[in-house]
Amino acid sequence: MTNDPNQHLWWLASRASGIVAMLLLTAAVLLGLMLGGKLSQRLPKGLARLLGAEPRLVSKAHEQLSIAALIATGVHGVTLLGDAYIHPTLSQIAIPFTIEYRPMATGIGIVAGYIATALGLSFYARQRIGTQTWRKIHRFTLVAYGMAVIHTITAGTDGASAWLRTPMLASAALVTVLTLTRIASGSPATATARATASGVERAART
Repeated sequence: MTNDPNQHLWWLASRASGIVAMLLLTAAVLLGLMLGGKLSQRLPKGLARLLGAEPRLVSKAHEQLSIAALIATGVHGVTLLGDAYIHPTLSQIAIPFTIEYRPMATGIGIVAGYIATALGLSFYARQRIGTQTWRKIHRFTLVAYGMAVIHTITAGTDGASAWLRTPMLASAALVTVLTLTRIASGSPATATARATASGVERAART
């Protein structure tokens, strides 16, 4: 690859949108973990007051962050089609583990994208499937997040760079701490939530 950015606009666009998607997903997950349950009572008073003062506004922000993350993820995949170095086909972008470039790492990212998409769109099916069912399904967001972290640090060209890896692992550690704190505080916990928290923690140690 040359140093001329004009020859790699598609790669730059995919790279940038992937980072934006990860930032938005991280923000959505962190905000979601702080919403509701006894965990909110353990937060700093200023933050707890903010979350409790406008719960509908905060919940809407969580929803919009999630949708924005999905849009950025879609852009990430579509712009990758124009990458002259990887040169993937549409089927390789759509079907996990079929792309020639780091198939395991990219496949994990594709699966994470599908899970995140299904969960993000579930916002609009809450009334139909019921709040309790929706909340149980929504816990798999942590699975998508953990897989996205693994994808970012193993598939991306910047995965080994300190400027990306350090905040990525720091945020993954924070998500793990909040998840375990929420479980310990008495919020509904399942084997899936516990296993996912452990998976994110392992990813942070990679």
